[in-house]
Amino acid sequence: MSPTIPLPSETPNLSSVAAALNASDHSGRMAWMRSLGRRELQLMYRLADGGPSLEASHFSGAPGATVIHHGQNSLMAFNSFQKRVVDNGGELQGYNHQTMSWVTGPGHFVLEQDGPEVLFDYTRLPRKAFEGFPPLRNNAHGFSALVYGQMVDRVRRVSDHCVIGAAFKKGAAMNAWFMLIREGANNNTN
Repeated sequence: MSPTIPLPSETPNLSSVAAALNASDHSGRMAWMRSLGRRELQLMYRLADGGPSLEASHFSGAPGATVIHHGQNSLMAFNSFQKRVVDNGGELQGYNHQTMSWVTGPGHFVLEQDGPEVLFDYTRLPRKAFEGFPPLRNNAHGFSALVYGQMVDRVRRVSDHCVIGAAFKKGAAMNAWFMLIREGANNNTN
C-alpha cells in the first residue's frame, strides 16, 4: 500500500511531498497526480523553486528508446496527456501524445538544460524525425501555433519520478502548470 502523499497546500516544503512520492508505487503516484487541480499544481511549482537540480537525462532512456511521462495539466479540459521523449542520435526530443492531437498537432519539442531546470522548447523542431513518433510538424503554423507556437515549458524536479512545469509564451508566464510522472526505467514499482 502506498503512503499518503500530502497535497502541496498541506505542506510548507518540497521534502515531505518528495519523500512520500519516492516511497509510493507508480499507481499511488498516478492517483495522487490525477487529484491535483490548478491551485495545487501552481503551489507545487512554487514549492519546487530552488529544489534539487533536474537533469535533462531524467526524461530519456537508452538511445532510441521512448520514455513515457504521464501528465496532468491545469487546463479546464483535456488535462490528461503524455509527453514521450527519446534520445534520437544525441538530441533529446519529444512530443505530446493526447486525444486532441488531430487538431493541435503533436507539439514536437527539444529538451535543453537550463541551470537546475530543463526546458521543453517548442520553438525549435528536432533536427531529424524519429521513426516511432508522428511526422515532424512545425509549431508555428495552423492551429498548432495557437497551442504550441512561441512556447517553452520550464520544468523542475519534485521527486525521483515526478517533475512540475510551467508554460511560457514569448517569455511571459501563461499561468498554466503541469506535472509529469515517468514510467519505465528508474521507476520504483513497489
